[in-house]
Amino acid sequence: MIETIHTPGRDIASRLRRRLSRHTYRRTVRPCLSRGLVSLSFDDCPQSVAENALPMIEDKGWRATIYASMGLCGTTNHLGLHMSEDELLDAHRQGHEIADHTYSHLDGMRVGLETFIDDIERNRSAFESIGLPEAETFAYPYGEVTPSLKRAVNGRFRLARGIHHPHGGEVDLGLAPAGRLYSAELNTTLDLIKDAAREKRWLILFGHDVRENPSDYGCTPDELGQIVDLIAALSLDVSPIKDGVRKTIP
Repeated sequence: MIETIHTPGRDIASRLRRRLSRHTYRRTVRPCLSRGLVSLSFDDCPQSVAENALPMIEDKGWRATIYASMGLCGTTNHLGLHMSEDELLDAHRQGHEIADHTYSHLDGMRVGLETFIDDIERNRSAFESIGLPEAETFAYPYGEVTPSLKRAVNGRFRLARGIHHPHGGEVDLGLAPAGRLYSAELNTTLDLIKDAAREKRWLILFGHDVRENPSDYGCTPDELGQIVDLIAALSLDVSPIKDGVRKTIP
């Protein structure tokens, strides 16, 4: 299976559903933290994350979240080769969170609700079949979600993550915002980290591949190193997203 580069719907109906999703079925928290908290996450399961990102993160004593679509394991697409099941298991054994991203990396705007939920369950079964624990958090593939889909997913996970830009200190556990670990947005992300330190916020970051010639949806090892170094220099807490939920809900 080779996945093509996604093109989001730009028609009025799609844009309206995206906007409505942010304002409906909200489960909001406003974290009260003694210092800022960062959660680093990587969508899909590019092998370059295992090779280049996780060792850098582990070297700081931190752990990350990998939103894995098990149907992508061992396949190659614009993000490069994806991790095998054994590599995902190894990341879990090292303490990283392996979380749900649907089995087939479905676009929630383009498939029916029943199909999407069935694919979540298929991914859950795939986790169980190789010995991974049941996922506590979820990320919408491509960040695509409708109000009805958000409502259906809300009761299944402690947090579901989107891809829209963070704004303010409030976090909607049904569609959490996130900054981007993208080369083109490096300076914006560095500013978000500084804001999280100054305002004692919980900042979720997400990316995809981490390699010398990344896709438009990833970054280089050097760029991730700049992000990691700034987080360390500002003495921010770092934890996987499932642990971030525990720290921010009384």
